[in-house]
Amino acid sequence: MRYIAIAIFILFSFLPAGMAFAAQTQSGVTNTSQTQTGVQNTANTGQNVTLINPLGNCVDNGSGNCLSALLTKILDFVIRIGAIVIVFMLIYIGYLFVMARGVPGEITKAKEALKWTVIGALILLGAQAISLGIQATVQAISTGN
Repeated sequence: MRYIAIAIFILFSFLPAGMAFAAQTQSGVTNTSQTQTGVQNTANTGQNVTLINPLGNCVDNGSGNCLSALLTKILDFVIRIGAIVIVFMLIYIGYLFVMARGVPGEITKAKEALKWTVIGALILLGAQAISLGIQATVQAISTGN
């Protein structure tokens, strides 16, 4: 359980920093609806190959918007999955408390599981808050306000 909490902490420690780096040049650039790029196939067929941008309406003109959008989508996905895991962990911890039946060693195990679940939930919420704070700061610095 501790290794999972440490891994989640490390993941969320580096994810907001990467989002800040990607968002550094994001302000002031308007996304257009260019989602497909025609590329000439260099094989002997002479056909056009259409590549679809998996990030949606994102133009990669060196501004870093695509990376920022990707990191934001990854963080949103991790937070949604993490919230579901936390709910199931709280249900499981309730089960541990009920099955402890007053045995001090079992109650201690349930308390430890509750402590680590709360720490994981705080890291999950803190990652989103830190990410939004870093993005707002970088945008304010880059616009000069």
